Amino acid sequence: MKRAKKYIINALILSACTLLMRTVAVAFNAFCVNKVGGEGMGLFSLVMSVYTFAVTLATSGVNLASTRLVALYFGKNQGASVKSAMRKCLLYSAFFGVLSSLMLFTFSSFVAESFLKEARAAMSIRALSLSLLPLSLCSAFSGYFSAVRRVYKNAISQVLEQTVKILSCTFLLSLLVPRGIEYACLALVLGGAISEIFSSLLQGISYLADKRTLQGGGRRVPMREVFGISLPVAFSAYVRSGLVTLEHILIPIGLAAYGDASALATYGTVSAMALPIVLYPSAFVGAFSGQVIPEITEFYAAENKKEVAYITSRAFFTTLFFSILCAGMFCTFAGDICTVIYGTHEATEFLRALAPLMPIMFLDTVTDSILKGLGKQFYTMCVNIADAAISALLVWLLVGRIGIYGYIIVIYVSECINTVFSIGKLLTLVDFKPHVKKLVLLPLISAVGASNILYFLLRNFDLAATWPTLIFKCALYVMLYLLIARVTGSIGKEETAWVKRLFAK
Repeated sequence: MKRAKKYIINALILSACTLLMRTVAVAFNAFCVNKVGGEGMGLFSLVMSVYTFAVTLATSGVNLASTRLVALYFGKNQGASVKSAMRKCLLYSAFFGVLSSLMLFTFSSFVAESFLKEARAAMSIRALSLSLLPLSLCSAFSGYFSAVRRVYKNAISQVLEQTVKILSCTFLLSLLVPRGIEYACLALVLGGAISEIFSSLLQGISYLADKRTLQGGGRRVPMREVFGISLPVAFSAYVRSGLVTLEHILIPIGLAAYGDASALATYGTVSAMALPIVLYPSAFVGAFSGQVIPEITEFYAAENKKEVAYITSRAFFTTLFFSILCAGMFCTFAGDICTVIYGTHEATEFLRALAPLMPIMFLDTVTDSILKGLGKQFYTMCVNIADAAISALLVWLLVGRIGIYGYIIVIYVSECINTVFSIGKLLTLVDFKPHVKKLVLLPLISAVGASNILYFLLRNFDLAATWPTLIFKCALYVMLYLLIARVTGSIGKEETAWVKRLFAK
């Protein structure tokens, strides 16, 4: 239980930090939307789709390698092996970081004109190359701090990075927005690059200080161990990221073929306004799933199947209970949320359409983390590639025929395929039998019940969409959800006792 407490504390620190950053990021995103408009955010989203592929090449799976190798040797108290593993991971990061930077800078004009069909994107793509090396190094450092259970250092770095990003972007926007959309996009890109450089320097200093505390001997870790973990993930990520980039390039083209006169603006509404809100609660899920990998790795290496199954069952329950709460709340208050954040109802219908997907998305994230902890990154690679290929094909087939809702259908199909195959594989590896009634049906009843009760309670009150009223409504919804969950047995004696044990002195 002491180990579980440490896991929970680390995850809570990271999730609180991530939640804070997500809150600031959503607010800053709203500021950017108002500053550069839907078309500007659409152009920025296109540029970032290329950046996603470049980041994939720059990191090339090094975060998983540093997390798993450091967790393995740290658990054996082999400090020398931990240092050796990190040296190899950092060399690996430096190589791929420099390679990706050179490629992105060299082919920026070609990519903008031939693939994105947007010559205005070339300058921003060149600027993106500045951030790839520092980002790659940060990925290795982040894996180290997660593995040694000192995630507060990651948290501090992320908060400061976000602060630098917002300050840099705000200053650059004030200078460059008057020069047009192309320069507004450049301001956002340069602000991000400055923050990545700052973060890499900060994490590097933190790592140098932290590694002095490592004790114990061990052996030299050969580079092939880093390759053995990173490259399967990297190759899958290359293909998947390339397919995802192709998918995002095809969306504006498909919207234009459908007859959408403002294709880039519509794409920006979904990708830069609705999706960031849907992904906002993943701050919690991402923090907990990131901490699952070293825990599962150590228990699996020790052949402790009972603990692996227990962690899996708790991860599934917590993820679904939380994500169904969020999905119900976002569906219920989609209009108020968009009005308060963006000052417009423009993204409301897209938010309401995507919110029910949250439990599937978040469960897929957790399941993939557990599989990676079990060393099944090759399987997740195959699933991710197949998922991305199907998505790109469906975008090509649907968006040109039924417009933006074709893209939303693609997101649903993609997430469902990925989740089904990942859970199917997990159930063959872990002695865990998910109870659909407990995990899905009862939380769903709680969400629907809370939404309907709240509707009847507030239907006679004309509450304007403001931050205080939105917070009040959400708090009331959460209380009703928890109350119904307790009455129906979704939160039972076992869950109550587990929480009490975690926080008992």
